[in-house]
Amino acid sequence: MITELTHVALGARGEGQQKAFWHLARAYRAVNSLAHKMGHHDLGNTALERVRWAADRTGDPLMQVTAGFLVAGSMLRQGATKTARRKLTGLRAELERLQPEGAYSDDALSVDGALLLKLAVVDSRENNPEGAEELLREAEQLAGMAGNRDSLAYEMSFGPTNIKIHTVHTLIDTGDNAQALVRLAEWGEGGAGWMPPASTVGERSSHHHIDVASARLAEGDRSGAFAELKRARKIAPNHTRFHPSVRETLGSLVRMDAHPSAELSAFGVWAGVG
Repeated sequence: MITELTHVALGARGEGQQKAFWHLARAYRAVNSLAHKMGHHDLGNTALERVRWAADRTGDPLMQVTAGFLVAGSMLRQGATKTARRKLTGLRAELERLQPEGAYSDDALSVDGALLLKLAVVDSRENNPEGAEELLREAEQLAGMAGNRDSLAYEMSFGPTNIKIHTVHTLIDTGDNAQALVRLAEWGEGGAGWMPPASTVGERSSHHHIDVASARLAEGDRSGAFAELKRARKIAPNHTRFHPSVRETLGSLVRMDAHPSAELSAFGVWAGVG
């Protein structure tokens, strides 16, 4: 697909060329995501540079901002929180400049909301829960402006569901595992804790369950932690299998149990633990 899109993009002209580059940017984004999750970080960085290359030729400012968002995410994964903050803040300023008289389209609101959620994660990584909470409130306001609907625009998955996922993530990031679990209980129905709806992008849901597993383990709920990992595997098995946090949680569960169950042992073997 990448070869064919590149051939079209380099050979076409006008709108057809821009459309080919638009789809090429998405294809390279998929490569970046897959390479990162499989641990091939050099390949992921190469793909990320090509996302930016293709996005710059789409004629679509939102695609260019999205490429910058991915760059900021890479910075954050490497622990460069200050650089990531500068990048995200600059992208928000650029996005505001691009909107005529501040009249954001629904797609622009989704992209801006994703930038806010990533900034909230930056604050949580810097142990600033108040800052993260303020950004999450701002994201809720943006979601309200877009009708409180979950959007898949530009693969950002912005909306009420992703705001809840990030709320839990930032609480866990800052060590407030108990409050994260309280929020899930408050949002749930019929005594069950809240879970992302089935329509949520698989890896976002699985990442949420992986986060919650670590929180439940930290609060001493070993069976609950294992149940969350099983939910994550059911939704997105490959993402779960290679996620470092899964291996950390599983390793702790196995070590804490003098006689691990056959199911837990098999899960550990499947994920490469032990």
